[in-house]
Amino acid sequence: MKKLLIFFITGAVSMTSIFGCSNRLKFERYSSKDPELNLAMDFVSGWLYSEHRGEKSSYAGVVFYENKKGDVPKALIGLTVRTESKVKLEPKTTEAFAEDIISKRRKFKEMELLSKSYGKFSGIDAVNIIMSYKISDKLYGANAKLISAKERVVVLKKNDKFYTIRYENTAKEFNKFDKAFSHILDSIDFKDNK
Repeated sequence: MKKLLIFFITGAVSMTSIFGCSNRLKFERYSSKDPELNLAMDFVSGWLYSEHRGEKSSYAGVVFYENKKGDVPKALIGLTVRTESKVKLEPKTTEAFAEDIISKRRKFKEMELLSKSYGKFSGIDAVNIIMSYKISDKLYGANAKLISAKERVVVLKKNDKFYTIRYENTAKEFNKFDKAFSHILDSIDFKDNK
């Protein structure tokens, strides 16, 4: 009996260290309707999503967000696609695009670049950025206050398109969906497969 108890305790400790204590998330499959996006990817089951276009079709995007009634969702995962011809950067490289994002985030209070690394994403050179800064806890309202937020952004260039895949949440809740974001990144399939 003692050996059986040790076996179960060891198994529970192993499962906790492998899977964590939180509930395992489920995923659904998204496939873009907008031909400019032209991809499919997983998203957190139960989350809502919306495709959108920038002014004068400057970019195409999709945003996924928690379905919270009566509350502004804090966690969001978004993807945007910009054709090289609509990007006003020189040189038109992944590095320059990533630096532009960082410089725009520096306008937020207490912005800090936590890490910047380089790697491959589906065989394509990519830049991975993690930042923190302060944002308003409400979209509207006189009693809004600043809270700490954290954002992870992956930037890559495929053919003549820049892709930005980002995850943002409150700093306190960031770890809740960080592994889900990694799963979502791994699930992205470009429909053109070029």
